[in-house]
Amino acid sequence: MTGTAVNPLLRAAYLSRGRPPGRVTLVVPWLDADDQKVVYPHGKTFATPEDQERYIREWLSQRAGLGPEAKNLRLQFYTGRY
Repeated sequence: MTGTAVNPLLRAAYLSRGRPPGRVTLVVPWLDADDQKVVYPHGKTFATPEDQERYIREWLSQRAGLGPEAKNLRLQFYTGRY
């Protein structure tokens, strides 16, 4: 979780507060398992985009204190490569 990953996430979460669901979308790369092992810290990998979204939302809630406020944030995944 570097500044280039966290900053857009926090901006999108703050923008989504008080807006209708789906009005703010953050587009996130979906990497295959081999690329995830290289990119994500501590060997963290995700089996599905839904698992990764769950992790992101938990992080927003626990670490950034933006659980309920960011519920309207839409996450969309695209196939990426490292």
